[in-house]
Amino acid sequence: MAKVVAVEDAVGEILLHDITAVIPEKGFKGRIFKKGHIIKEEDIATLKDIGKNNIYIFELGADEIHEDDASRMLTKALAGANTKAGDEPKEGKIDIKSTVHGVCKIDVERLYTFNCVGEPSCPTIYNNSVVYPDDKLAGVRIISLTAPKKEIEEAVKIAEGGIIEVVPFTSKKAGLIITGDEVYHGRIKDKFYDKLKPKLAELECEIEQKIILPDNQERIKNQIIEFAKIYDLVILTGGTSVDPDDVTYKALRDAGVENFIRGNPIQPGNMLTMGWIEDTPVVAVPAAAIFFKWTALDLWLPRFLIGEKVSKEEVIARAHGGLLNSIKEIR
Repeated sequence: MAKVVAVEDAVGEILLHDITAVIPEKGFKGRIFKKGHIIKEEDIATLKDIGKNNIYIFELGADEIHEDDASRMLTKALAGANTKAGDEPKEGKIDIKSTVHGVCKIDVERLYTFNCVGEPSCPTIYNNSVVYPDDKLAGVRIISLTAPKKEIEEAVKIAEGGIIEVVPFTSKKAGLIITGDEVYHGRIKDKFYDKLKPKLAELECEIEQKIILPDNQERIKNQIIEFAKIYDLVILTGGTSVDPDDVTYKALRDAGVENFIRGNPIQPGNMLTMGWIEDTPVVAVPAAAIFFKWTALDLWLPRFLIGEKVSKEEVIARAHGGLLNSIKEIR
């Protein structure tokens, strides 16, 4: 419940919510009076300047909950592993942030159900985004200044245990197999290593060993098997075109790679191929990775490095948003 009080008559009243303002000439947008502020005589002119001729004084009913208390309850339920939340609501909102460098995991179905309740609101970043400590993951609030307690309790029950978490990167080692007769015999210089090394290092994975092999199916197969035993990730370059003399795909199959996914509906990087030998991801990277900032590799690499396996169905679903050169950021 709320009663309306003219600002001239509101001196001495306590604000039960933040009052925000937009002052373009000062480049300001945000909180101008904080919840709990006692209105003073000198505040009247400021309130009128931002269009506040009346102040709403809330008298909470037994079945209502204030926005700040609701945000605290909701945030506590939503925030999962390796996240942190602000203690004090601002404009009724509390941010959830990451505490580690890793991959943000959002339970998208539960988030949808949570936001269907009514008053509770929780926009987030995209699922599987790479994040760093203090990166914002979500903003939690209710739509109005008060909400029915039953709605908040329902939303808390949906979110309980956490909908938002971050899986941290840990130090990993990779083995790089560079294939191609033209590189092996020194006719051209390899360009993959210099491109891949910093990309992996950014995700806390170091290329521990690299080897250059000719287009020999048996040798490539044996090297895949050896690297899969000693490294956390095996990367192959070259030999991933549609040419019949490219033997990389055959070597992958001969090496016992499972969950084999050849190609994906993502550009650039259509010919990216992936699979696993037990829990070790094996990925064959096409030449697109040399020439473009983002390719299919950038979508899947963070997932490989937190130990996740990707299904064929998930790869197909990434056709939506798969024109990487036409978007501003990887999502």
